[in-house]
Amino acid sequence: MRRAVHRLSFLLVVLAAALFASGGANTATINATLYFNYTMNCTFSVVDDSGNQVTSVAPGQYQIDIRTPVPFGTIPKNFSDMTACKGMPQFQLTGPGVNVSTTLTAGCESDESYPATLQPNATYVAVDLNQPTVARVSFTTLASGTPQKITSPYTSTNLGKGTPNQSIVGSGLTPTTKVTLAGTLTPRGRVMLTMKGKPVTKLKPGKYTFAITDKSAHASFALLGPKSPKKQNLTGSAFVGKKSVSVTLTKGRWTFLSGLGQIHFFTVGS
Repeated sequence: MRRAVHRLSFLLVVLAAALFASGGANTATINATLYFNYTMNCTFSVVDDSGNQVTSVAPGQYQIDIRTPVPFGTIPKNFSDMTACKGMPQFQLTGPGVNVSTTLTAGCESDESYPATLQPNATYVAVDLNQPTVARVSFTTLASGTPQKITSPYTSTNLGKGTPNQSIVGSGLTPTTKVTLAGTLTPRGRVMLTMKGKPVTKLKPGKYTFAITDKSAHASFALLGPKSPKKQNLTGSAFVGKKSVSVTLTKGRWTFLSGLGQIHFFTVGS
């Protein structure tokens, strides 16, 4: 298996290099990414940086990002179906010049990223070997063209207080008001998210305050964005108490979870 390059580490390296070269500029460019997003039934789809389904792309350098909603190895195994790929994915992407395979560290990780150079006029096939006839996606490359790199904002750390910026990088929205969402994590790891007493199912893009009451000393209230490289723990696994975190929600499907098998979704749209 080729050694995984975690997308978060890759971004930090690229951002640091760009900041050094630009004398402290607050943006950096990174290679385009193809996201292979798994579902809980061990199938996946491939989308680009804009969230569009991929059928054909320009040749060139990409990051290949393989991501599951949660580490599949943390889900109780059910050998009667393909829930969580029975404990771990068996992903493969092959084609001219590319041979990527991973089990996401035997299901212990939820995201890995690999660099890849896609050749022109080529076909690439991705499968999960748990069910290769079902979990299969192919796409082609054009005869010419260049992948469009993206600009990534740099979020600094508040060194004076010693605490990192808790906001998830968003789409540059500047809402005039901040809405509070009430998050609850029970002692047994059950997670709930409400707004004005009602369960959250759909929200508008913008900045929100997650006011979390964490009653579990063994789990954390975590959030996974539509394109987040990894889940963000809004509270720590050993934390018990109340905590407020500011998060910018962008369009797409978001996941909130406890890490103890509790997984819920809500969508953010216009």
